[in-house]
Amino acid sequence: MASIELRTPKNKPAYYKITASITLNGQTIRKFSRFDFDPKTLRIAKQRTAATTVATFEFETKAQEEAERSLSGANKPFQEVAEEYIASAKAKLEPAALLRGNYDSDKNKANTTLNKVGYLKKIVSVAPWFAKKSVSEITREDCARVIEEIKEKGCLRSEYAFILPEYATMKNKSFTKMVVGYDISAYTAMKCFSGAAVTRKTTEVVSKILGVSIRDAFRFERDERPLSKKTIREYVLFANQVLHFANERYHSVQAEFKKPEKGTRPRFVDCIHEDEVKKLMAEISKYPIQEQAIVLSLLNTGVRRAELAGLTWSDFDFKECTVHVNKSLLVFRNFGYQHTATKESNDRYIDAAPEHMAFMQQYKKRRESIRNQLSSELYEK
Repeated sequence: MASIELRTPKNKPAYYKITASITLNGQTIRKFSRFDFDPKTLRIAKQRTAATTVATFEFETKAQEEAERSLSGANKPFQEVAEEYIASAKAKLEPAALLRGNYDSDKNKANTTLNKVGYLKKIVSVAPWFAKKSVSEITREDCARVIEEIKEKGCLRSEYAFILPEYATMKNKSFTKMVVGYDISAYTAMKCFSGAAVTRKTTEVVSKILGVSIRDAFRFERDERPLSKKTIREYVLFANQVLHFANERYHSVQAEFKKPEKGTRPRFVDCIHEDEVKKLMAEISKYPIQEQAIVLSLLNTGVRRAELAGLTWSDFDFKECTVHVNKSLLVFRNFGYQHTATKESNDRYIDAAPEHMAFMQQYKKRRESIRNQLSSELYEK
């Protein structure tokens, strides 16, 4: 039962002290508040008492609800509840993103405790206000806001390093001997000196092996991309699972994240660079014309290896300078080579440089000349 008491301190406005008695686990706990009033608005005692009674009832009701929620855990912040969810058996059984097809043969990489820990870390770093907010106070507006902040601030940032061409000659050395005494594997060293993208940690070790500074041995490229729709969707699914977990355990959550559209994340492509193209063009002329045709076709069209192997002369339009990609040549065990039709979405016409098409036309004529010559020799025999 709540009580009120008029207080009239010296040189300060009068107010009512409110004492509310709430029950928690069979025990009575007192909570205190105050009701300030404007004597010009509430002029008579009856008006003041009525207003104070309403304020007292509201305070006592709210205090009882807060005490019960605190006992049940509904006042726990999102981060704490998320940690409870990740540690629970329920989290280990729930995928962070829905799967299609055979689960055993196509397990989703997001269905791991490690990834869920990563999602929580990102939310804590990008939106600490949300991580600290009580799950019982999270609204739909909060859900929408935190996803927008993850989209805006949670972009993927990666830095890749490539060994400079002057050190490429090291690829002929013995990597097993080279890495002795260094924190790097022979395989990683081989990849590095072969021109593959490596991490900054690898550059530190390799530069020590070479006895030069990192900047003198490597060039760096920065890859900064926004999170894909697929990744955003996984964040939403994870956050919803946390809120559902809180609702089941603490019975206090009504808000829910709106699921975004499905999508896929573009992959980083380690493409060939202009200086490398120039060196390649200078070297390729030393090789047989067939090998030149293979390398230059890959360079000019960007097709996959199987698509290149599946090309026939009927796919080349020398007048319009286009190449029609509509099939692939694949190798099947115990079956051999077989042409397979390209997926409808990948059936395409590629514009090629006139210089390349002229080279391919020359290559075609040369092949036909050699074939005719061989046929003539066989006929004479």
